[in-house]
Amino acid sequence: MFQEQMEILAKYYNVLPLEELVERTLHRDIPPAAVAITFDDGYRDNYENSFPILKRLGLPATIFLATGPLESGAPLWHDLVFEAFRITNAEFVSVDGKNYPLRTAAQKGTALFAFREYLRMYDYRSWGNHIEQLIAGLGVLPGSTSNRAQKLSWGEIEEMSKNDITFGAHTVTHPILTRMSLAEATEEIKASKEAIEEKLKSPIRVFAYPNGRQDDFNESIKKVLREAGFLCAATILWGTNSIDTDPFELRRIGIWETDANTYALKLGWYKFVS
Repeated sequence: MFQEQMEILAKYYNVLPLEELVERTLHRDIPPAAVAITFDDGYRDNYENSFPILKRLGLPATIFLATGPLESGAPLWHDLVFEAFRITNAEFVSVDGKNYPLRTAAQKGTALFAFREYLRMYDYRSWGNHIEQLIAGLGVLPGSTSNRAQKLSWGEIEEMSKNDITFGAHTVTHPILTRMSLAEATEEIKASKEAIEEKLKSPIRVFAYPNGRQDDFNESIKKVLREAGFLCAATILWGTNSIDTDPFELRRIGIWETDANTYALKLGWYKFVS
């Protein structure tokens, strides 16, 4: 399915590296039907599944790396949560005093969303304790949630960087930046950028906000990014971008279609409304 999607992009769109596309936007030099392909977090399937297709079609892409797991091998907090909900056999879970049934995938999705919203009420430094309590409440054995969401290795990253794949920073531990002090957020941003630059020996100028909703970044965070030398930052806010879009609030389109025709129609509609 991904191959069919990328073939449509290659045939009908101008696919550019994100950094080049933003630079051209700032100079009001956007080609028609311009698109950038992005991936978040740095999962190993980007190398195993996506990279061969992108390379064969000559398509550039950008991968935003959460650098902590690349060094430690430890899973990101949200990978622990996602996997705990996936494998649990519990019939319900209690989140903030409310019981949520877990008999179907849809019910698990509802409970997962509720738990992620619950976490947002607390300081990021306390999230580990809440996640441990969740995993225990779901009846999942410690350690059984840590192996599925494998991340890229630095060797794979270096290979991809030589073949039209660029990399951006996505913090170290994937926190919600507005749920921590500005000093802590600054350290997450800069440490991620510096780790990638040290390995790839090239400047890193693009960033993606963890989670990326409207309240997951603010003007103070954007100022930190500018001062650190970033060109732009991507959100998960739905929509297309134009010459008037704030480069530190880039919108993106999530692609979940499993039918090529639906996918093509969706992209055509985005192109029309933009």
